Amino acid sequence: MNTVRLSLRAWLLLLAGLSTLPLLLLALSVLWSYKNDQQQVLLDRLKTRTELLAQSVGERVKTAVGTLQGIAESNAAMTLDVPTLYAHAQRVVAHNPDLRAITLVNDQGGRLFLTSLPLDAPAPSLNAPELVTEALRTQSPNVSGPFASPLRPADKVVAVTVPIVRDGTATHALRMILSTASISDMIDERRLPPQWVAGIADRHGTLVARSRAPERFVGQRVTNEFINAVETNHRLIFEGVTLDGVPTLNHVLPAVGADWFLGVGVPKTVLNKPVNDMLTRIALVAALWISLSVVATRLFAGYLTRQMGIVVSVFGRDDPALPAGQAIRVQELWDILQRFWLTKEAESAARSDLSTVALQRDEVQDLYDRAPCGYHSLDHEGRVLRMNLTELGWLGLTREQAVGRPFTDFLTEESQVIFRERFPQFVRDGTIKDLELELMRGTGTPMPVLVSATAIKDAAGRLVSTRTTVFDNTDQKMMEAQLERLARTDVLTSLGNRRDFYEQAAREIAHAKRHGDPLCLLLMDIDHFKKINDGFGHAAGDEVLRKLSRSLGAALRETDLPARLGGEEFAVLMPRTSTEHAVAVAERLRHTLENTAVEIEGGQTLRFTVSIGVSTWQNSDAEVDATLQRADEALYRAKHGGRNRVEWAPTASA
Repeated sequence: MNTVRLSLRAWLLLLAGLSTLPLLLLALSVLWSYKNDQQQVLLDRLKTRTELLAQSVGERVKTAVGTLQGIAESNAAMTLDVPTLYAHAQRVVAHNPDLRAITLVNDQGGRLFLTSLPLDAPAPSLNAPELVTEALRTQSPNVSGPFASPLRPADKVVAVTVPIVRDGTATHALRMILSTASISDMIDERRLPPQWVAGIADRHGTLVARSRAPERFVGQRVTNEFINAVETNHRLIFEGVTLDGVPTLNHVLPAVGADWFLGVGVPKTVLNKPVNDMLTRIALVAALWISLSVVATRLFAGYLTRQMGIVVSVFGRDDPALPAGQAIRVQELWDILQRFWLTKEAESAARSDLSTVALQRDEVQDLYDRAPCGYHSLDHEGRVLRMNLTELGWLGLTREQAVGRPFTDFLTEESQVIFRERFPQFVRDGTIKDLELELMRGTGTPMPVLVSATAIKDAAGRLVSTRTTVFDNTDQKMMEAQLERLARTDVLTSLGNRRDFYEQAAREIAHAKRHGDPLCLLLMDIDHFKKINDGFGHAAGDEVLRKLSRSLGAALRETDLPARLGGEEFAVLMPRTSTEHAVAVAERLRHTLENTAVEIEGGQTLRFTVSIGVSTWQNSDAEVDATLQRADEALYRAKHGGRNRVEWAPTASA
């Protein structure tokens, strides 16, 4: 009996193991595919988020450089009128809370003023003087690493240096002192997914800003992996460890030329968490299944052993169907045992099938609830019947709060209109794909989604419920917005292009028609631009175009709209501007450019001039082309009148 019991248990355990193996293999296959998909999605998000942060930091520094260049190109800077420069710098600092100070230094490293101190007060020693020397030598702006504030040593600051170029020579420079805390605020951890970390390092590998605990790490040297990525211009994802010892996958991009580099890291625990969670659940299910199999095997084996004992005792008695005194034959007992085993095996298989179905049902429910996309079902009136945990998490609701309510309760007003228009069509057609809607998150912010659904109908063709998938479309919408911005921007000068100019002009003309405000247009062309390209090369021509675009940004108001129409031709829309004021601005801009030197390769400098035509929009101009034509005629007169001139087109009444 002991031998039979042991063999029976071993057989049942083997059967349970074989029935479990395919399910485990399927789960591992699904897990592997899920792991690869999730990791690729996360790495794509890492690259996108790094690019956007690097662009934001670069724009912030460009703004600071543009502000300083505006001061550096003023009349006070050209004449080194120190009191006027000091007053101008103080006004700029007073209007920007992120600025600590602006200082004027000379090529000897001496400060002529510091806006935090009176004009005649002695200024403290200069930090990072080598960057001032570099800016004067290259006549190009640069950005420093972090250093202690000269007046508040406990504060960490950085310096943006812009040279003052006079007659092709730079002997003085303006420095803007920015708090590293304001830079850290741009990459604050609240703007990143949970547990992500971002940091900015200067050209020497010193940490300038950090999204997490900047007060602890700013000023320290970044990791060797970060420095290696910078030195090798490594734009791929690489492994590393943060300064606080967290293993991460990282992406590094230049943020401000060769001065600053931005890196974003994703902890490996975040990368592997979905897989680990699912693996844990699979392990728990497998352990539970094995434990239940062992217990069931022991109980079932004991039960069969007892039944076999009863069969043996029964067949050991006298049986009237058999000749008297004749014992039961082994073959007959074996046949009985075989039939008995077949019955028990059928029962065991049925129980195993039921357990497998229950397990699969639970797994399907878990996959439904925790899928990376939203799932829900609606009835024929558009009310929620079911909704998975992913979509409930987006909405900030429990299942009880969502079920039974109209789906329109969870949409923005615009999406409610779209849903009401499309739902009857869906009920009729039975399918819909990639419908763009906006959910209202639990935080009160809209969330763009793509909705696809199929209808489940009864035998009479009536809608019973929907089978709907909802995909987060936030990253796609952000990318579309970025591409739209690039489509409206001239790559070389960063000004608006011809398409952007015409769209802006249409809006401003509509505004002028409604309110009766004046609208002027400047059309300018670089004189002898072909000679610049032929004589100095296209790289020099490109630098002239960039210099002109920067001068426009510094000389115009925020409401003015400059654009590059093509080649060396630029236009500026000036809303709510009289003709006299527009001519004065054009004349001032022409004079500034006439006295501007452009440094090109080989240490050479060149100067250029522009001719400008000015026209005023008239009520008879249905579109901007008529106004543009008059400005072009004025530009033609300026060209043929000797160039480097401003001409204006008289209005019809004139």
